Amino acid sequence: MNERHRVKRLTLLRYVLAFPRSVWLNFRLLPYRQACRLPLLVSHRTKIHNLSGHIVLHADQLRVGLVKIGFSTCQQTDFRYHRPLLNIRGTLHILGECTVGAGASIEVSEHGVLTLGDHFNLGPSSLIVCNHQITFDHHVQTSWCCTLMDTDQHRLFGSDGNWCNPDRPIQVAHHVWLGCHVVVTKGTVLPPHTTVGAMSCLHGVFEEEHTAIGGNPAKVLRRGVTREW
Repeated sequence: MNERHRVKRLTLLRYVLAFPRSVWLNFRLLPYRQACRLPLLVSHRTKIHNLSGHIVLHADQLRVGLVKIGFSTCQQTDFRYHRPLLNIRGTLHILGECTVGAGASIEVSEHGVLTLGDHFNLGPSSLIVCNHQITFDHHVQTSWCCTLMDTDQHRLFGSDGNWCNPDRPIQVAHHVWLGCHVVVTKGTVLPPHTTVGAMSCLHGVFEEEHTAIGGNPAKVLRRGVTREW
């Protein structure tokens, strides 16, 4: 058996193993008519912490596996040891086709609203923590081990007793690519056709389209850039 056939058979086995959990998750979170089409395909290795929130599908046409969670890998991850994690206590809007890689985690707090645009791809071992509001437009992709958080997780208070580090929303426009180990902090706004270099730390509002940005803190490195999609 050559390598190509081995990979195909292994992928098919993973889909078969995912079937029981996927059926349960679809009927647990979606209206009956949507759940019957099994649009959510979830790896059997997925760790589920909480599903007290809501998943809202806005796609015009539903199909089996429209949203795949925990299957895609890369050379830096191993399907056997990297478990995706779901902690959905708030609202997750999914606007179309979506892929969440092996070992990736999505956490939406009770009052959080996370929106994933069409053709959204969260790379393996990446993390999204939505405590307030995070919005991705269509065709947004991340490499492995990216972190996006709209919160500091812990509250800080000034000498006057007031909360001084409130949560702030993150907005990512269409056709944005994040390289590996990128960190996107609260209050970040990325315009269309932005390419972010590996290991960059983003904070603040970026306004120019078609740029390559990078560094810590990130800044514009090159203008007039268009990534191949």
